[in-house]
Amino acid sequence: MQQRKYIKTFQLLLPFLWPSNRKDLRIRVSFAVIALILAKIASVSTPLVLGVSVNSLTELSSGINLFMLVPIALIIGYGFAKIIALAFVEIRDALFSKVSQHSTRQISLTIFKHLHNLSLQFHLNRQTGALAKFIDRGTKGIDFLLRYVLFNIVPTFFEIFLVSGILFFIYGPWYALITLTTFSLYTYLTFTITEWRNIFRKRMNQADNDVSTKMIDSLLNYETVKYFNNETYEFDRLDKSLEDYEIAANKTQHALSLLNVAQTFIIMTGITIMLVMSAYGIKNGDIDVGGFVVINAYMLQLYQPLNWLGSVYREIRQSLTDMENMFSLLEVKSTIQNVNEKIPESQIAEIKFDQVSFDYDVRRTIIKNISFVVPNGKKVAIVGPTGAGKSTISRLLFKFYEPKSGGIFINNSNINNISQESLREMIGVVPQDTVLFNDTIHYNISYGNPLANEEEVIHAAKNADIHDFISSLPEGYQTIVGERGLKLSGGEKQRVAIARTILKNPKIFFFDEATSALDTSTEKEIQNNLENVSKNKTTLIIAHRLSTAANADQIIVLDKGIIIEQGTHESLLAQKGKYFEMWGKQKPLSSF
Repeated sequence: MQQRKYIKTFQLLLPFLWPSNRKDLRIRVSFAVIALILAKIASVSTPLVLGVSVNSLTELSSGINLFMLVPIALIIGYGFAKIIALAFVEIRDALFSKVSQHSTRQISLTIFKHLHNLSLQFHLNRQTGALAKFIDRGTKGIDFLLRYVLFNIVPTFFEIFLVSGILFFIYGPWYALITLTTFSLYTYLTFTITEWRNIFRKRMNQADNDVSTKMIDSLLNYETVKYFNNETYEFDRLDKSLEDYEIAANKTQHALSLLNVAQTFIIMTGITIMLVMSAYGIKNGDIDVGGFVVINAYMLQLYQPLNWLGSVYREIRQSLTDMENMFSLLEVKSTIQNVNEKIPESQIAEIKFDQVSFDYDVRRTIIKNISFVVPNGKKVAIVGPTGAGKSTISRLLFKFYEPKSGGIFINNSNINNISQESLREMIGVVPQDTVLFNDTIHYNISYGNPLANEEEVIHAAKNADIHDFISSLPEGYQTIVGERGLKLSGGEKQRVAIARTILKNPKIFFFDEATSALDTSTEKEIQNNLENVSKNKTTLIIAHRLSTAANADQIIVLDKGIIIEQGTHESLLAQKGKYFEMWGKQKPLSSF
């Protein structure tokens, strides 16, 4: 089962390594493989050159190499072979670097796009800290896997068989057998201990995820922590996760120490046995001194890259797991099926809900067979008590969810049959809780239309009645608003939200309880701003405070997902129904 998951991960990775639309990258991969082969050939030849060099030095006393030409030439050749081997390794890395970085970039972008395309339900359930870890570790895992598996581990095992063949033909089968046996035991022990060690590593990663999630959640809710004086509680929660991480990290390190000792014991035992054999071979005249050096050099040459096989194997397993976690995000399907059809161009903008029903859970229906129309250029408000289903209507209109039955239409086009981009391009939203990017005021306003020039941004700010406030700030439009815009007051954030919606210049305005969190004075000012910017525009208002809805052309009263009343402010008061009751309760509040 696990092997199938790894194979699937490689299948997902392969198109990024061998992109069909990038011939230049495929050429780079091909030349990198050639450089790898040449590097291994040069690497395998260096011990043989060294052995011949040693033999030539032993012949100096006999006078055969009186002028030192042959020994010097062989020593220079040995050094040159080492340089060539290293040069091809660096050429390989330089060629493949662009492929590796391009793959990581494209995968990160693909994941990021996919996350933005997922439904609201996914983002409501996500843990931001853990999600960020998945992506960060996954992209790092790709780089590690490419660098070490493709260009180090696989070539090293190929080199072991190549060296065993050379030893077999030059020095006999026993040397080849001991070489293969030594490295087989070495590999088996490494994998066995590493598998055991991975248990602690997984616990460590889980604790690390918990630390990240708790830390980020706590800092994002900094004010809430302060309100309830729960710093000690937060510290204790984090400390528990840190303690779990500490325990798992210590066990992981102890297992690593055991692995390193076991690896060294096996490899040095194999080298010692072969050197003792070669010493007897020299005594019997079967092997010369150069052969002794060659055998030792080959074993040390193979041992060096395999010395960290345990760590690499563990990292490979971890990288595959991290990549699997990251790629698993791609398997999360959006509950909203996007299409490519655009809304036909028109100067009008009419919204129609036709017998729409919806539920988040089949056991509790939120919206029950509602129908209403927002005519072109008119303002319609939806009011009702908490839990009536007002916010659900906004999410359905914006295509965060699809109705269970019925249809929602823009200009007689069912929004299920038009693209999300085309739909959302028409709608400008001022939400109840405005969340700003931790950037400048200018950036947050221009987000409504990133192509807008300076003059257009300022004009939007003036229409939202916030230009004078921004100008009074020491850094003006370049003022950083802080995390989620917390450096600004509620009214200031709402005006920034209005300004960026004005800059978007939508055909439909949607105000989702845009003033419910403000004081009465600020609320009236914001209401005036909203009134001005939405004049003669198709406008849908979700309101808890009835004062926000009083000037609407049509008011819809929603209760328990059902439309119970409709009409103008005056006609609804005259009916003395639910709206009249709500107005009576809120009117004293609005008189403060």
